[in-house]
Amino acid sequence: MSPNLVAHLIAHPDRLELGGERRECSFVFTDLADFTRLMEVTDPARAVAVLNRYLDGMIAIAFRHEGTLDRVVGDAIAIMFSAPLTQPDHRRRALTCALDMRDFAARHRAELAAAGMDLGLTRIGVHCGEVIVGNLGGKAIFDYRALGDPVNTASRLETANKRLGTQVCVSQAVIDGCPGAVARPIGRLQLEGKTIPVMAWEVLAPEACPGVANDPAYAEAFRLLSESPVAAHLAFSKLRAERPQDSLVGFHAERMERGESGNLIRLGGK
Repeated sequence: MSPNLVAHLIAHPDRLELGGERRECSFVFTDLADFTRLMEVTDPARAVAVLNRYLDGMIAIAFRHEGTLDRVVGDAIAIMFSAPLTQPDHRRRALTCALDMRDFAARHRAELAAAGMDLGLTRIGVHCGEVIVGNLGGKAIFDYRALGDPVNTASRLETANKRLGTQVCVSQAVIDGCPGAVARPIGRLQLEGKTIPVMAWEVLAPEACPGVANDPAYAEAFRLLSESPVAAHLAFSKLRAERPQDSLVGFHAERMERGESGNLIRLGGK
């Protein structure tokens, strides 16, 4: 269990009852790309050892930021902030936690690559909103967790990375609580099962990109998406030629080639 949850229940044993309360929380969802494939070609004992080390490192980071472990499903992790104790800076905590997780996962992947094992990228989604949080599950299962649309949205933002070519996909709601975040706009994502698009941002390492304010070429190309499809196509095509490793630029360039326009991006799948 999360240390902060244990401490909370020891201090407030009356909270050990079924039920929940409304609370604004932030959520970090992570997943390992291609881990199922890795399991197929790796000795099970070694694969389990690698996974356990990875999960230990990721969860330790979450606890260091005083996040609460919501669930672990295989190689996927869900962390929530501002529960059980209210954290006014939960959006900042969630984003910082996500970036530390990304950095740890990159180091871990590099170490394994040196040992001959190809561990997939860690994809991360971050979102916040009002949920019901508390002890749920009925008499047979006593589980402290959150329920609500923001939880599902965070999960879908994590999954969206695969289509977008990004690694950390963060909603506008989180960005609004993190002034100075090094991020650039992705677009309004029409996620599976959602009627209202979610404005999403790609959060980058400071050394990888100085942010939209200092990347006028990307900022201008993105602005043109809503104003001039032809000009946007030309701008992103030019950027792709200059930055062949920039996956998000490539994603937008391919959209333009398919005849799509605007910053509304329809994504299928979970």
